[in-house]
Amino acid sequence: MKSLLKTSTEKQYSLAEYFALETANRETKYEYLNGKIVSMAGAQPEHNSICANLIREIGNRIIKQKKPCRVYPSDQRVKSEVRASGKMGYFYPDVSVVCGKPEFADDNPKTLLNAVLVIEVLSESTFEYDFNEKRTYYAAQESIQEMLFVHYEKPAVVRVVREKDAWQISDYQSLAEKIPLRSIGIELPMKEVYRDVSFPKPNNKDIKTLIR
Repeated sequence: MKSLLKTSTEKQYSLAEYFALETANRETKYEYLNGKIVSMAGAQPEHNSICANLIREIGNRIIKQKKPCRVYPSDQRVKSEVRASGKMGYFYPDVSVVCGKPEFADDNPKTLLNAVLVIEVLSESTFEYDFNEKRTYYAAQESIQEMLFVHYEKPAVVRVVREKDAWQISDYQSLAEKIPLRSIGIELPMKEVYRDVSFPKPNNKDIKTLIR
């Protein structure tokens, strides 16, 4: 969960140093991008509401449709490796989903290796990091078939889905739409994603509208 990101320093860190930092600072989560460490700052209420909505809605639909999948919150670390370049990433997506038996690396805390869907809830301040930087790592992970990037400052979702050796990107901006999550075989209503989330009305930041 994050609304602001803090890069520790420009120093390049080894994986051993990253794991040591994670172990010594359990109250803070850190992500690792090929030598760069980024700490996760606190999140806004709207961000937290959307994360709760996503976990509840996806989880309920998985159970109702008897899908062999499970949902993990933002405390679950996910590994991604860009094998062509040898770059390594360890991330805490806001939501991740596994179908079948979950596989974990023998780390502390354990790292998920076979997520099929990852979701990031982002703002304008985290768009560059979440969508442009982390997306490259997620796309390189063979198990990941789909990604969602969900704005919390406006009703807007970007879906990125694997199509053989390419990725297809589609946008959803209407609360009447349903997002097809092919990786887990369900549809996700936009209205449920943004349930109980308020947004500033255009040209008037002091007045907010609440989605019910």
